[in-house]
Amino acid sequence: MSNSEHFDASTAQKLVRLFLKGLATIIPIALTLLIVLWLAGLAESGVGYLIKLFIPESWYLRGMGFVGGIALVMAIGLLSQLWLFRKLIDLGEMVLDRMPLVKTVFRATKDFVDYFSGEGGSRFKQAVMVRHPDLKIGVMGYVTREDFSDLPFGKEGEVAVYLPLSYQVAGYTIYVPSDWLEPIDMPFEDSLRLILTAAMTRRKA
Repeated sequence: MSNSEHFDASTAQKLVRLFLKGLATIIPIALTLLIVLWLAGLAESGVGYLIKLFIPESWYLRGMGFVGGIALVMAIGLLSQLWLFRKLIDLGEMVLDRMPLVKTVFRATKDFVDYFSGEGGSRFKQAVMVRHPDLKIGVMGYVTREDFSDLPFGKEGEVAVYLPLSYQVAGYTIYVPSDWLEPIDMPFEDSLRLILTAAMTRRKA
């Protein structure tokens, strides 16, 4: 191979690496912006339409729907602290909870949101490494339940551990003896990012 051919191949490899680095830099930012813009678009079209019902269309400025959407969410959060509004929300949830098929989606969504929001102290309790005594591997997950008194299964000393899958919004829940678990001293957000990125993340905070 001549020097020029070697130079061309080496240059091409460097250019490819630079391109891949550029993609690695752009993709997370672009995806985040796309999600934010998508949500902003929903607020702009939905809440903006409601605003136009109460003010002359000539008064409406682009972006008022987005700002109104933020204000609406904050207002709901504030009202949810009031007893009467909370009762109305509970009534709506009770109706959804009794509708066939709908209740399955509603319960799963509510439980998922409650876990990540920490409502009622139900957030993931502990990041752990599950180690089977006969296998030389470990699987990282989160303790989600230690008390099975309200369920028709579960043994004394057994815990439920959720094992998220890398690069997917999915996972498995396993039930294992508590002595299989090795607690991990790591913040929830850092441990979840480590799992979801298949341990490829290098972020410290």
